[in-house]
Amino acid sequence: MTDTDRAGKLRSKRIQFHIDTATALPLPKFLRWAYVSVKITDIQDRLHTSACRGQSDPIWQQNLTTSMVSESSEVTFEVMQRSVWPRPSRLAMTDPYPLSTLLEMQGGNTFGTNIELPLHATSPDPGSPSPTSPAGSLRVNIRELSSRLTADLDVQMARRLSEELRTPVLETQNISAQQAVAEASPS
Repeated sequence: MTDTDRAGKLRSKRIQFHIDTATALPLPKFLRWAYVSVKITDIQDRLHTSACRGQSDPIWQQNLTTSMVSESSEVTFEVMQRSVWPRPSRLAMTDPYPLSTLLEMQGGNTFGTNIELPLHATSPDPGSPSPTSPAGSLRVNIRELSSRLTADLDVQMARRLSEELRTPVLETQNISAQQAVAEASPS
């Protein structure tokens, strides 16, 4: 593995999205089941929560599948409605955010801190992807999990630090042993 490949892998993070709740969703006349779909530019498949029975402030509190995501990947959250029709409809969506921006908004990799992302109601035309008016917010938490590569690097750094700390201790023990031998031997 070259340094360039290693640097590229380090910029990719093993990320897990935790979808908490949405507030003040725009409700259609018959809201059946709402769920969140996460669209990431690097990943072909979308991540989804389970569906929550229709209400304006749904609570999911779900961890989604872990994915390798580049820091520059754009992430868009969409609140969808699953109804009797074969195709789900989009109720609201966030602006696209680079992963690095979401992590900064959250204050780093903190498990206990949620960020509130503003939602925009989608236009009434189902073919139009452009957001129109503000429509509540979505609370999410982004968790960076250790990958094998980052774990290996952490182990290497810990070993190096251990060696650095152990060397002065061993030298001190050797000096103490030499002094004890010198004091014990008759001159």
